[in-house]
Amino acid sequence: MKGIFLLAGVFCFTSVYSQTQTIRGKVTDKESQQVLKSVSVQITTPGIDSGKTAITDNFGEYLIENVGVGRHSILVKRTEYKPLLLNNIIVSSGKEVVLNIEIEEEIIEIAEVKISVKQRQTQPNNENALVSARLFTVDETDRFAGSRGDPARMASNFAGVQGADDSRNDIVVRGNSPQGVLWRLEGIDIPNPNHFAIPGTTGGPVSIINNKILANSDFFTGAFPAEYGNSTAGAFDLKMRNGNNKKREYSTQFGFLGWDLLAEGPFSKNSKSSYMATYRYSTLALFETLNIKIGTDAVPQYQDASFKLNFPLGTKGNLSFFGIGGSSKINILISDKKESSGELYGDDDRDQLFGSRMGIAGSAFTWNINSRSYFKGVIAVSHQTVTAEHRLVFRHITDTIFSAGETKFRYQLDSLIPNLDYRFRINSVGTHLFVNTKINSRTSIRYGAQITRYGYKFQDSARNFDFVDTNNYWKWFTRWNSTGFGLLLQPYVQMKWQPRKKILFSAGLTSQVFTIHDDESGATHSSVSAIQPRLGFRYSLAKGQFINFGAGMHSQIQPAYTYFYILPGNSKPHNLGMGMTKSTHLVLGYDRMIGKDKHAKIETYYQNLSNIPVEQRSSSFSLANTGSGFSRFFPDTLKNTGTGYNYGIEFTFEKSFTKGYYYLTSLSLFDAKYKGSDGVIRNSDFNTNYAFNTLIAKEWKVSKRGVLNAGGKITLAGARRYSPMDTAASKRQREYIEQDALKNTLRFGSSYARFDIRLSYKINAKKVTHEFAIDIVNASNRKNILKYSYTSDAPNYRQEYQLGLLPLFYYKLDF
Repeated sequence: MKGIFLLAGVFCFTSVYSQTQTIRGKVTDKESQQVLKSVSVQITTPGIDSGKTAITDNFGEYLIENVGVGRHSILVKRTEYKPLLLNNIIVSSGKEVVLNIEIEEEIIEIAEVKISVKQRQTQPNNENALVSARLFTVDETDRFAGSRGDPARMASNFAGVQGADDSRNDIVVRGNSPQGVLWRLEGIDIPNPNHFAIPGTTGGPVSIINNKILANSDFFTGAFPAEYGNSTAGAFDLKMRNGNNKKREYSTQFGFLGWDLLAEGPFSKNSKSSYMATYRYSTLALFETLNIKIGTDAVPQYQDASFKLNFPLGTKGNLSFFGIGGSSKINILISDKKESSGELYGDDDRDQLFGSRMGIAGSAFTWNINSRSYFKGVIAVSHQTVTAEHRLVFRHITDTIFSAGETKFRYQLDSLIPNLDYRFRINSVGTHLFVNTKINSRTSIRYGAQITRYGYKFQDSARNFDFVDTNNYWKWFTRWNSTGFGLLLQPYVQMKWQPRKKILFSAGLTSQVFTIHDDESGATHSSVSAIQPRLGFRYSLAKGQFINFGAGMHSQIQPAYTYFYILPGNSKPHNLGMGMTKSTHLVLGYDRMIGKDKHAKIETYYQNLSNIPVEQRSSSFSLANTGSGFSRFFPDTLKNTGTGYNYGIEFTFEKSFTKGYYYLTSLSLFDAKYKGSDGVIRNSDFNTNYAFNTLIAKEWKVSKRGVLNAGGKITLAGARRYSPMDTAASKRQREYIEQDALKNTLRFGSSYARFDIRLSYKINAKKVTHEFAIDIVNASNRKNILKYSYTSDAPNYRQEYQLGLLPLFYYKLDF
């Protein structure tokens, strides 16, 4: 109690000071990356800070000191450049605001004198993206209720995007499999950046990426520019910020999802170089160490870290080193339970041990070739390992207990029988090289290539449960036992041309060549997607109104482990010859700015999917339905003859954070179909037909330095689809087997609905910022059905639900 009063006293004492902070950074030309001098950077927020101005020096740097804490607007101006208005810049007492700004050269037409200010805060960093793209900020990953500081969960609020499973951050983009989402960090493609990652997926329960390391980044939902390859659904282009190169700063956060530390600062007082590093350890594992019960004995354990070292090379270029990595494991044991209990995870007939590791380290080099061109090269190595072990538990009931209205059973363990053991490993080394040239104020061109070499090692053995196969029943058999390599080449060229101020074109070409080799058999196969054009067009109507069009051909290689699967009775992989899945995107949109702080957007799209792997025998199977959840799949012999299509319309209405509040509403109406080798057109696993999100938050100043923020989110989506159970096959395989002919013919009885709440309170004390926050996910505790799963007890299946009510808290300290 004494400690609580002492802490409160510290808050009160430090709050009486008038708190100010510094805003500084660098201004560069968006196309050429040249630093710009004589740029005016001015605070326009009403109040005592209004009018404070800095002019960039010969290094493009500016400094505004003694800025009051709170939200600010900044106007950036320079002769011959488009004015840029930045809203919602958060200034706190604990950390300096380092704001690096890129501005575009103005196109001056005859008899034109009017100057307009660009202020579309959602316009992406990549200006070749004219449709289906959005910039997102670190503030949004925290501010959006239910986002949990996770870029993927935050993106599920946008039109055309929905989550696949509340317990994971897989996202469904316009009805496509989450498998089609690309992750890119610092300009280079990376493996799945999530804890507890399952092979063939792009999501997981907890993100390895700490949002504190991110700068403003881009998210794409279709028809993306030519530099983004190996994706058919969507792409994250994440950028890491640099550490503060003038002042050492620290941050720590403790919450339900982990305890993390961040440190950043200059290497020396006279150096413009900087470092930034983070580390996080799972809170649930800490609770287990302290013997605090959390509702399950299967405790998820994970830890992750990241770093960036940045070395400016004068005004000519930059060199940086970066990395992220994490490891996770969970042991779900029922063999050591003496009586039945309500476990949060797992099956009821086996012990399950699972672990995963992921890491990437790289370097990025940028050099200004001349006043209009620059070169950038990124090289990185990555590692990803997934391991699992299952043991069947045989036990008998020794007693029955009736307690508090519940029936429980006491057990005696009879035996443990190993039934699965696998280890998948993928190492890679890749590079992304490009040159960007600003030909003039109307035209720019970028050309380059990304090259990645993969090293594979897949090992997997399992016990045969199929009693119909009498010769092999209860015997071990090998499903994977392969080493090999792959080589992926992605050259591209992209041009932006603005012939008139109201007209903007973006056009590009890319191709994709993939070669894969199996060491054991010596077999090698190459697949080529030779020419993939990309096109974007924007026409400016009246002030603040735009018509947008985009088109593109896209392709993607298959999950690595699917190439190397070995059918029972075979000795070598049988799907090494699979080609790439292909998708053609068409998008038409209308954008309108309403006043200074509102934005309305409508987009309609059509996507034609082809070359999807399906089974050679007649069946409903399609790779278009995989890529989410906690299960792998075990393919029969596949061929690239599957097809599919997605079409829909999306509505977005958004108010930026002004006057103390914001809101975002999105509605997606869509249809997603596919065709397997049986020739039947069916609903895809991800076809819920609609998704709706609305978010709102309000901010109040409750004291001189205290800020209260309250927000909520409502999510609605159509009922999930499922297939009737093949009971006989399920009993033989000890897992839920669908009736193939009736694939996705049924829907769960109720639609998906969820209500999230977020409350936070921030105190700007002297040189320190405290923040307390709580997210309540599924505040109404609604039971949303996720799927049916197999159980050994009659009727041999059970409903599994999405997450129930989940309160997530954290306390953050910046200093």
